[in-house]
Amino acid sequence: MPPASEALDPVMNDAKRTYEDAKQTVRDAKQTVKSGRKAAPEVAREARRVVDERVDTYSRQANEQIDLARQIAEEQLENARLYVLDRVQERPLVSTLAAVGAGFVLGIIFSSRRH
Repeated sequence: MPPASEALDPVMNDAKRTYEDAKQTVRDAKQTVKSGRKAAPEVAREARRVVDERVDTYSRQANEQIDLARQIAEEQLENARLYVLDRVQERPLVSTLAAVGAGFVLGIIFSSRRH
């Protein structure tokens, strides 16, 4: 039977390797934290740049959509104006009577709200 010290040698060697590996892991972790701290300002700047770019893009797209909606509304108003002008030119008397009637009804509505 081998002596007890020979049986413990592999265990002790494994324990020493485990201890050395743990020390190396701690050193690596410290280095990783140090590198992370150095990189943090650059990461923050890059994140800010990306956010600013996206905000600019979405703002530009929103403005384009607003302009498009404004153009469509202006076209529809112009079409309505031309339609009304055509109807007035086709039947000026009927149009005048309709306008007078609408004014009369609105006058009654507004005067009844004051009393």
